[in-house]
Amino acid sequence: MLKNLNFLRYRKYQRIIIAAVCVALASQIGTSAFTKGNMIALSAFLLPVFLYFNQDLNPLQLGLAIAIASPVFRGFVLLVSNGATASNAIAYTIADIIFFTCYVFLYYLIYWLRSFQNNVAFYFTIIICDYFANMAEIAFLNHFSAFSFSVLQGLFILAFARSTLAFLIAFPIRYFQFLTVNSESHERQYYHFIWVASAVKSEVYFMKKTINEIEQVTKNAYQLNQRLKEKALPEEQAMAYKIAQNVHEIKHSYQNLIKGLGDYFDDQSNAPMTMTDILKIVVDYSQMIIREKQAHINLVVQNHVDITIPRHFYLVTILSNLIINGIDAIGTKLNGELLIKVTADNQHVYFSVTDNGSGIAKNLLPLIFKSGFSTKFDQFGDIYRGIGLSNVKTIAEEQFAGKITVDSAPGIGTTFFVTLDKQKLIS
Repeated sequence: MLKNLNFLRYRKYQRIIIAAVCVALASQIGTSAFTKGNMIALSAFLLPVFLYFNQDLNPLQLGLAIAIASPVFRGFVLLVSNGATASNAIAYTIADIIFFTCYVFLYYLIYWLRSFQNNVAFYFTIIICDYFANMAEIAFLNHFSAFSFSVLQGLFILAFARSTLAFLIAFPIRYFQFLTVNSESHERQYYHFIWVASAVKSEVYFMKKTINEIEQVTKNAYQLNQRLKEKALPEEQAMAYKIAQNVHEIKHSYQNLIKGLGDYFDDQSNAPMTMTDILKIVVDYSQMIIREKQAHINLVVQNHVDITIPRHFYLVTILSNLIINGIDAIGTKLNGELLIKVTADNQHVYFSVTDNGSGIAKNLLPLIFKSGFSTKFDQFGDIYRGIGLSNVKTIAEEQFAGKITVDSAPGIGTTFFVTLDKQKLIS
């Protein structure tokens, strides 16, 4: 488990370092404009591109790294190349820090904290960020003297042109990653449908299992009715008969509901899915939940398995429940980490879901897969009723001849290990 958490931190900081280094190098390509010390550099063009492709990272962390690396590198180059005096190099460095800090702080407030994000909102956000960050930088360099209209006009044209160019490069790249979906809204609707369908099919599966229990209750009520009849207890006999009738009606309603939902979400009417597509759906919806909760969670996927799965609904249910448990365990913790890892051998496929949340107390570990067990309560003391780990375990065992185990350390994190039979998955 600790190894998985270390990997998550490595991947996160690796991406931040790469962005910081690239922007720092790009800061050397540009020209001076508007006032002495202000650079129209390639770095301000690369920044929104890195923000666009790292929307799961907290922009304040990414921006802090860039705000340190790029200006310091520029100041160092100015000093060693005699491009400026020491005092000017320091002033230019501070001005660059102001630009990047203002940019990412505005981006964080205007865009990243939004529960719903789209390309249009991103585009207008980066124009605003570029414009006001440039204003702050030039204000510092000019000792906060008044701006002329021509300067403000030039800054807006620059922000518009630079942001538009960055967007026109970033968006087509992202667009071609989703060739299977015609539009952004259709993609979200499709992911949402798969998510909901998985939840419905899982509930239908357990409703079918409940039918047997309902039949047993009906049988017991009829037997009780006969015994009370023999003992000449008419009122009690009528009550037992009424119970049997009511339970029979419930069973009939259950069967109609199961038939209706079963016909709509029939396995035969849905094409098989690759492991990559399944993970894409689960991760995309999980990231939406993370944004809605405004949580600081870095979600990473390591998939080394390339198989096609016909009954993908059940696998989506298993993975999504484990991931959401991890999101809930992390809660409001800063620097949250979630790793989903998939490997396989000739006989089995192995999944692990690791979080660095609050962990599970040792005395609770034997209970977490028991039916009805939950540690999730709302502010009114009412329990949250999800499918539950007990049912996740049942699906893994009965649908895929698998098993699920857990390793947890309070205050450090939790890893759920799921082992599924490979032939059961692909058949």
